[in-house]
Order: sequence, then C-alpha cells, then structure tokens
Amino acid sequence: MEAINHTLHLSDQFVISCGTVTLDVNRSKVLLIRWRKTNEIFLPKGRKDVNDSLTDAAIRETFEETGVQPRILPARINTLATSQEGTSGLFTEPIAVSHRMNEGILKIIFWYIGESDSTQTPAKWTQQEDEDFDTIWEDYGNINSTITFSEDQRIVWAAIDTVHRRGTQAV
Repeated sequence: MEAINHTLHLSDQFVISCGTVTLDVNRSKVLLIRWRKTNEIFLPKGRKDVNDSLTDAAIRETFEETGVQPRILPARINTLATSQEGTSGLFTEPIAVSHRMNEGILKIIFWYIGESDSTQTPAKWTQQEDEDFDTIWEDYGNINSTITFSEDQRIVWAAIDTVHRRGTQAV
C-alpha cells in the first residue's frame, strides 16, 4: 500500500494565487508579462482577495498586470472533479495548480485557460504600485525560448493542447 503524504498549513501559513493562460486562439498567441526589474517573462497571476472566487481572482489579476481583460474559456479538460451527467464536457476548472514554498509560506496557484484578442490595445494604469510589467503577446512557436520558467512553459503547452486538440466553446 502506498503511503499518503499529509501536510497542514493554517491560514497564516499559505496564500492562494490565481492566474490565466490567456490565449488568442485565432492568432496562436499567448499573453505573458515581462518583469522589468529582472527581465523574467512569465504568466500573469496574483493573490486572491478575501471573498474572491478563484476565477474572479484569475481574471482580475490578469487584467491588473496586463491591461488585458480575459474571459475564462470553457474547455474539454481532463479533471478529477466530479461532473454532472448530461454536461457538455466543457469546464472552467483549473488547468493546473502549482505550489511554491518561500520562507515557510506555501503559495498555491490555480491556473485557468482564458481567451482574449491580441489586437486590442491593453488598458493603461491597471498595475499595482509595486508592479512593473510589460505586456507581451507571444507566438506559440516562441514559448520555450521566451518564457523564463519551465513550469510556466508546461502550463502553457497544457492549455494549448487542451484548446486545440480537445476543443472549446467561446464564452
């Protein structure tokens, strides 16, 4: 019998964050941010506010960091979540969850598939005071050479695979 790994983090020992892999499906582009301080390029995400739903946090954080308003894209994702009979098989569940431990604080990040139009001009002045990001729409073909972190690359490819191989329904 395989051992089950248990951990416990009380409310002052973890933070929930949410982000999106926002795609322009028609133009095969993904929305990214470049942190000017380090020149790192990654997916937009941020902390869930008290009483936010996970999807609301993902949408809000993506908008705040990029000026781009995404829509959560229902997709045929593989999930362990229970679905009701007769559903279309299109879900807005997270495509991935990642965990990071930093100075004893667990950061749990829920990732959703979003969609938006890369030809639209991003809104101005949406970033928080301590944020300093450039908004980037990158071609699918440049993902591995552009995105700094391999974990973000994997999440992007999972979203692209889900959207293009399994199908979606525009919101």
